[in-house]
Amino acid sequence: MKKAVIILFILLNIALPQPSFAVSGTYRVAGDRQFPPYEYVDHDGVYKGFNVDILKAISIVTGIEFEFLPMRWEDAYNSIERGEADIIQGMKESHDRKNKFLFTDSLLLNSQSIFVLDSNTAIYSKRDLAGKVIALIKEDIVYQEISKINDVKIVQYDSLEEALQDLLNNKVDALIGNTLTVNYLCNEMNSIDLIKIVGDTLNEQKYAMAVAIDNEILLDKLNKGIYEIQKNGMYDSLYRRWFGIPIKNTKTQYEILLKVTFGICGALIVIILAIQSINRKLKKIIQAKTEAQKALINELRHYDKMQFMDKIISSVAHEIRNPLTSIKIYTSQMKNKIDNKEFMIAAAEDIPEEIDRIDGLIKEFMQYTSPKKPVIEDFNLYEELMSSIKFVKLQIETIKLKINIDKTYSIKFDISQFKQMVLNILLNSKDAVKDVDMPIIEISAIEADDNIVLYFKDNGYGMNKDDIQYIFEPFYTTKAVGNGVGMFVVKQIVDENGGSIHVESDGKQKGMCITLKAKKGELNEKQTADS
Repeated sequence: MKKAVIILFILLNIALPQPSFAVSGTYRVAGDRQFPPYEYVDHDGVYKGFNVDILKAISIVTGIEFEFLPMRWEDAYNSIERGEADIIQGMKESHDRKNKFLFTDSLLLNSQSIFVLDSNTAIYSKRDLAGKVIALIKEDIVYQEISKINDVKIVQYDSLEEALQDLLNNKVDALIGNTLTVNYLCNEMNSIDLIKIVGDTLNEQKYAMAVAIDNEILLDKLNKGIYEIQKNGMYDSLYRRWFGIPIKNTKTQYEILLKVTFGICGALIVIILAIQSINRKLKKIIQAKTEAQKALINELRHYDKMQFMDKIISSVAHEIRNPLTSIKIYTSQMKNKIDNKEFMIAAAEDIPEEIDRIDGLIKEFMQYTSPKKPVIEDFNLYEELMSSIKFVKLQIETIKLKINIDKTYSIKFDISQFKQMVLNILLNSKDAVKDVDMPIIEISAIEADDNIVLYFKDNGYGMNKDDIQYIFEPFYTTKAVGNGVGMFVVKQIVDENGGSIHVESDGKQKGMCITLKAKKGELNEKQTADS
């Protein structure tokens, strides 16, 4: 009963606008348009980054809607004061800024570093910056501190990318900027080996979101969202995704070198004394430990993904919006079609089915914490496929749907999870063909030993190799709008039912290929359908 109340609360928060300073229940979020990996507009015009994904994750666990407004940093900084935004999605916290904003709980501990060319032998610390040309981002919090250095010349830039480019081109002697951002840019520009960090870390401070000084309600909502994504593992997943290989740090290198030197000397003494007697035995032990570790890591990854989905119960919205849409369409037309017998019969048949489907989804998500094992049973593939397609008929009515499946095929699967899988794939295919003049989705199946291989293909433009490898990862999406959980859910469902799934995007073969445990019924005549 308690779980049902929680789920109803989540659904109400999805369906109803949230009270806020924002327009129509959506909070306006200002951010830098060129501050990777925190927030930036990529070459395809998509606004992305660590801060953007953090807010998308908060949206999933809280139901809060956000509208992202990329702009220059100095404009973003003043956007709340001008009434243009409700949230600045990331900035360093300082004493002066606390007089102007309320800050959320910390997203990470941010810092700045001094970056020079790897070939530079004149700058080893902050005191060596005297008389040098230094690159800084406009409105950088470290400006006052650096301007006090004797004879220093400061050049200010709109973006760190421009500043880094001038450092690489020897137009400035050093760059002082956000450690993680410059690290990310160097990886993106393949210049990680050309740059090094010198001296101590500068201006280490809490990095958080900011809201208006009097908007404590919004602050509380954001803090609750941050707590949830840190608790359920979303935060850790996003942090690993956006921050990569670190730039070499000369100070750290010296410390590591000293430790390694002592370690190697000690290890060599031990190895020389013991190598003859234990070498073969040690080799066998290492090999056994390595295999055991690999097996354990695979088990932990699987467990982590399952537990991860258990905790994001609000993703039920991703699956429940389709039946809600169908019900809304029927109810909105009833007033004008009350005398239309055919319409009322269709509504009387479809609405209860949609409600049952919502009820089934709620029960399924309520049982996730157990976790629930799929109830495997035999059923007719063609019949259940057609029953599932009916739920998204309105969404794909402009797409030509071809079905080529033997009507005698019987598969072994959980029926409710089969419907969920089909709906997710069809809605994904719908997005894939949205820019095609004559969109087509083809569903077919073939027999393969004791299995049935089910294909969902479309005539969209396909995916590149870089995207394909991440398609089943949570929160990975190439769409400007979307939270990237649909295909992750599909993969979990197929795995739970003993099947396998992979993506094909080569030439005409574009779509999903799913191998299902199945049996083929007695076949008297090959039957196919085309709709």
